[in-house]
Amino acid sequence: MAERTWRIVTPEAVALDLESAGLASRVLAILIDLFALQMVAGAISTVFGLIGGTLGGDVLVTVVLLVTFFLLLLAWPIAWEVGTRGRSLGKMALGLRVVTVEGGPIRFRHALVRGLLFLVEGFFTLGSVALLVALGSRRFRRLGDHLAGTVVVRDRSGTPQTQAIRFLPLPGWEAFADGLDVSRLTPDHHRLVRSYLLRAPSLDGETTYRLGHQILDEIAAVINMAPQVRQSLYAHQPSVPLTAIAAAYQRRFSPDPPPPSWIPSMFAPR
Repeated sequence: MAERTWRIVTPEAVALDLESAGLASRVLAILIDLFALQMVAGAISTVFGLIGGTLGGDVLVTVVLLVTFFLLLLAWPIAWEVGTRGRSLGKMALGLRVVTVEGGPIRFRHALVRGLLFLVEGFFTLGSVALLVALGSRRFRRLGDHLAGTVVVRDRSGTPQTQAIRFLPLPGWEAFADGLDVSRLTPDHHRLVRSYLLRAPSLDGETTYRLGHQILDEIAAVINMAPQVRQSLYAHQPSVPLTAIAAAYQRRFSPDPPPPSWIPSMFAPR
C-alpha cells in the first residue's frame, strides 16, 4: 500500500509533513495536461498546414511533426515544471506539485529525466508502464520519479509556510566558524547538530548542557579540533559553538541557501 504522508527535515532544519498525491488526482492532472497539449498541437498543426499548403512540399510537413513532437511532448512539460517549480496546468488545477524526495524544489535535471521517461512510460506504452509502477510504489511514484528522485505531493502553498532557518554564527563567533574544516562531517552529523539546536528549548538546563557537550565532543573529534580549542568551548553554552558548526556546514554543503535569518535568541551566549 502506498505511503501517503511522511515527515522530512530539510537542510535548513525545517520539519515538513508531506502528503503524496493520490493516483486518481495524478491521472486527472495528466489528462488535463494532455488536453492542453492537444489544443496547442492542433493550433500549431493548423498554422503549419496553412503555410505548407501555400508553399507546398513534404519537407514542411516533416518539420511540423518534429516540432510538434519534441516541443510539445518533451520541452513543453519540462518548461512548465522548471518555470513553475514543479507544477503543470493539470497540477495547478488540482493543487499538486513535484518536489524532490527531500522536499526541495525540482531543478532542470529532475524535469528533464521525468520528461524523457514519460515519453516511454506515458506515450509509447499508453501509460501502462507508468500506472503499473505507480501502483506498486510507495507514494505512487512512476518510473520517472524513481530515476529523478522526485515525488508528486499535495501543494500546500495556500497555507502558512514554516520559515526556514539558516544557521549563522553568533556575533563574535564568525572567525571560529570560518576556521572550521567541516569537510569530514556527514549529513548524519549535521542532522544530529540541527536536531539538538531545534530541540534544546524544550529540554531542561542540565540535559541541554550535558547532551550538547556530548555532541560537541563527537563533532570535535571528527573534525580534529585542537584540544585547547575544544577545552575553551566548555566555558560557553554548547548551542553557541554548535550553531557556528552548523553554519559552517551549511555554507560548505548547501549550494542554494535560503535568505539568512537569525536563529532564536535563546541560543545567545550567557
